Amino acid sequence: MLKKIKINNNWHFSLSKNYNSNKESIDNRLKSHKEFPAKVPGTLHTDLLNNKIIDDPFYSDNELRMDWIPECDWLYQTKFDFKGSIKNNIDLVFEGLDTVSEIYLNNIRLGGTDNMFVKYRYNVKSILKSKGNELKVLFKSPTRYAADEEKIYGKLPVALNSTRVYLRKAQYSFGWDWGPTFPTSGIWRNVYLEEWSVAKIENVTFNTISINKKNAEVEVNIYVNSSDKKDLALDVSISNRDTFYEQKIPLTSSSKNKISFKINEPKMWWPNGEGEQNLYLLKVILVKENIVLDEIQKNVGIRAIELVLKEKNNATFKFRVNNKDIYSKGVNWIPADSFLPRVNKKKYSELLLLAKQANMNIVRVWGGGVYEDDEFYNICDELGLLVWQDFMFACGSYPENDDFIANVSEEVIQNVLRLQHHACLAIWCGNNENEWIWYQEQKLSYKKMPGYNIYHKVIPGILKKIDPSRPYWPSSPFGNDDDPNSFESGNTHQWNIWSRWIDYTAVVNDKSLFVTEFGFQGPANKDTFEKYLPIKNRNISDQIFEHHNKQVEGPERIIKFLSGHLPIKSDWDDYLYLAQLNQGFALKTCLEYWRTNGRTNGSIIWQINDCWPVSSWAIVDSDIKPKMSYHFVKNSFAPQLIYFTNDGIRIKIHLLNQNHLSINGKLRITIIDSGSGKIVSEQNLKVSTKNSAITEISSMWLKELPPDNNWILTAVLFDESNTIVCKNYYTLKFWKHITLEKPQLKIKVINKKDSTYLILKSNNPVFFIDIYYPNVTFSDRGFYLLPGEQVQVNIIGKQIKSFNEKDFKVYSLNNYLVT
Repeated sequence: MLKKIKINNNWHFSLSKNYNSNKESIDNRLKSHKEFPAKVPGTLHTDLLNNKIIDDPFYSDNELRMDWIPECDWLYQTKFDFKGSIKNNIDLVFEGLDTVSEIYLNNIRLGGTDNMFVKYRYNVKSILKSKGNELKVLFKSPTRYAADEEKIYGKLPVALNSTRVYLRKAQYSFGWDWGPTFPTSGIWRNVYLEEWSVAKIENVTFNTISINKKNAEVEVNIYVNSSDKKDLALDVSISNRDTFYEQKIPLTSSSKNKISFKINEPKMWWPNGEGEQNLYLLKVILVKENIVLDEIQKNVGIRAIELVLKEKNNATFKFRVNNKDIYSKGVNWIPADSFLPRVNKKKYSELLLLAKQANMNIVRVWGGGVYEDDEFYNICDELGLLVWQDFMFACGSYPENDDFIANVSEEVIQNVLRLQHHACLAIWCGNNENEWIWYQEQKLSYKKMPGYNIYHKVIPGILKKIDPSRPYWPSSPFGNDDDPNSFESGNTHQWNIWSRWIDYTAVVNDKSLFVTEFGFQGPANKDTFEKYLPIKNRNISDQIFEHHNKQVEGPERIIKFLSGHLPIKSDWDDYLYLAQLNQGFALKTCLEYWRTNGRTNGSIIWQINDCWPVSSWAIVDSDIKPKMSYHFVKNSFAPQLIYFTNDGIRIKIHLLNQNHLSINGKLRITIIDSGSGKIVSEQNLKVSTKNSAITEISSMWLKELPPDNNWILTAVLFDESNTIVCKNYYTLKFWKHITLEKPQLKIKVINKKDSTYLILKSNNPVFFIDIYYPNVTFSDRGFYLLPGEQVQVNIIGKQIKSFNEKDFKVYSLNNYLVT
């Protein structure tokens, strides 16, 4: 039976004797080449931090004093014994080395590495000893390597750091407009010995060939590495709680063995909100004369995914899952930490569960990061989150020399074979924005772009052989027009709003078929920022605070757009509340427009997460604390959405009903005078919606509302049990021009043994309530409350104390708009 023996322990690191840096700031302990304990998987920066050689890279502007680290060469080494049998095949496997290194075992050079996205494997059978094996990895400076490659092959048109494209390393580590510059080095994934006898399973792929309610045909391909195929056989089974299918076949002379199954009454896998996430267990066992040599198990889903580009002779762009058209509601995913080994299963689970709970059904893994760990995709399978998977190229032209193409080809093959069995994996995409940026800046056809062959020939050629049934899209954005970001075909990135200083209200001019990027910045949460910013720097015009916004003129944009909609307040707490609120307004406005305009088939927010504490487009900050905007997004993506249309004569109130549920209840319509904040009109209407997607549930004449647009219209839909189904508001005035009454909130705290929740009521309309207590996360933020309603807000997580009403600080927009 194949065995894996981890070699993650007892590692040490030191500055290489030829460390190639003239920086005087290097610690004398490092210059003496002293060895320090290292963590594997890990990174150089985190090892330096753990050994108290550097301060927290995220704190204040410490980033600026760490540029010497990637300039140096570093040595990692360990010793280990081997208790296995040298009669077997023995491979030394590195699942991830970041990035440029040379590997030595017992002073014999095994090889060099230059791609952090691939697995490196070396046959060490003849080198291993039973005692005292010495394994060394010499990491070379990634910045120097990239610069040297650029000198050889020439500078290419690239956003940000131009040298980065010459190194197959996470591109964001060179700095991005939301992230710091930390080009790391290290053994960032597991290292182990793999001991096997005459044969082993290299890869297993799974595809749904056809599907209907009665049966499905699925195909399993097994790739086997063997020196002698005599008497080798495969035992392949697919099962769930109700069914079991099995086939046993002798191994063929080919390295690839194909087996098909017909599954009766298949339990299909569906995206979140569309059905259940049914998974089957696929088990592949390699045997020789009834002795098990190797075994692989994978969870797989039976489903069909199509990318629809044409409908009734008109261009479109949408996903069709199991023959059902899906509106894609999602987020872009960036690496969840600047130091990747700190992204563990818990962090994956928390972030992806937040996506599911916000009614999302798709996550795009952005091309400037990494192919995420297997656990990421396992969780997406379980939660029903489709994955749009970019290949790791972003915002630039890329080289096409033979060595680079060979390196990329191996990267593509390995990662496609590793990931393709996942039910969640909806689409491969060649890159992020390369063609679009080339077209914008060079004013030439993207076909002339260096790197064009990678996305239009190399990658699709590989996919045709090993994953032909899954949709592939060359870039994002991309379409059939000269402009890769055209509204007329394909998908778009909407960055006129925000990045080109255009307000989010201009979204009504957008005619996208599918939006794969758009966003609006807001600051991180108070607790998160205050952990990393000294007290003296908690000021909106402070240089250190601005350092924690990486976009050029990012802080200025926040202020500019804030001034367009809300009062400007420079007090630290007020600024955080108002800037986060405006981010919520922006995302709500855009999402509801795209979701209801009848043309757009998907909206994917930039972005869900951050890799460090920063003001950015994220809706969840780097400490996994949802911003206020997260809750606006959650409501805008809800299965039932109230929205308003205005033709200049009448305002119509519609219900978008994703699940086509029949709802019998009432609609509460309230009109508030925006000059006084008082309710001037209220009515309750009976509502009965049948199983339709969109229903007009009420309307009113504009002339019957208070003059000069001095009104706020609210609509709340209740079901038969008087539970709120959904609610929304509508006004033609900017909130900064509205007057509200001082809030008359009543808060009751319910402390139970294992939980605490708040009951909020109000005697007057109170808008965009936010509750704060240090290091506490609340289940809802930014909601509004009308007389007669009550809202329960839960405290998330384990309770360590009892609270009372006076413990909480409560914000609302009323406090800033009082007469």
